[in-house]
Amino acid sequence: MTLTRWGAAVVSVFVLGGCRATLPVAGGDTTRNIGRVYHYVRSNRDGSEPESVSVFRLDRTHLEVFKRRERCTSAALVTAELDSSLTFARGLIGGRLQPENRRQAVATLTWHPDSRRIVAAIDLPDFMARDSVTVPDQPWHLYDFDLASLTVAYRADPRADFSFGMPLILVRESPSRFLQNLGRADARFVGDEQHAGRPALRFEVGGPAFGTRGGPLWFDRDQGHILEAAWGVPNHTEYHDFRLRLIGVNDGGALAWDSLLRAHFTSCPAR
Repeated sequence: MTLTRWGAAVVSVFVLGGCRATLPVAGGDTTRNIGRVYHYVRSNRDGSEPESVSVFRLDRTHLEVFKRRERCTSAALVTAELDSSLTFARGLIGGRLQPENRRQAVATLTWHPDSRRIVAAIDLPDFMARDSVTVPDQPWHLYDFDLASLTVAYRADPRADFSFGMPLILVRESPSRFLQNLGRADARFVGDEQHAGRPALRFEVGGPAFGTRGGPLWFDRDQGHILEAAWGVPNHTEYHDFRLRLIGVNDGGALAWDSLLRAHFTSCPAR
């Protein structure tokens, strides 16, 4: 397998971060919004290279993320099990969505709290790889997750400043080294405002992970999920910066999620 093909495969199937849940829902209600589907678009800040990212909160401790560009094409589906008391992802499985909502698991990511290391394994039919990285800052969120962990996470005071480590899966020259740690991200509360038609809490995000290329982050004031982020550091090789924008929320639960996944390969041309 060429490096280009291998890199594309890793990015397409392993995009969910192991992360301790730390961001806001006021009051810390850990059962709020179970069954909700959040629909986002990730792109460059100018809107180019758009990709759909849907996040499903299956139950209190399970999360699924579905990423795709066009129907009938390759799509990623990643699952995570969050620890119910310590609120970090103790196991993640990256995979490819198949027709009829079948899943092909091809990657795992494991957090080792004693050593503060993330260990990742990629198992493709014609390639295998292992890598690990130390992440000293806790909590942490894998940047490839497209901030899904922040959307389902909790904090007692949603207006308080916060920090988190920001590791990243990024394929460059060597396929054997695909994990890196960007460093600490610092979010400073700016104030309450209206954003995207919703009451919002605005933060400015910077710190060592960004240098001078940070930017704004808005949370829904009442529901706690992310409305938008626009940062100067990309989280995929084909991007030059980063924007994540909420386009809708669906409270249809497991039935709505199943329908969304099945529709991706419904009535597709024969290959």
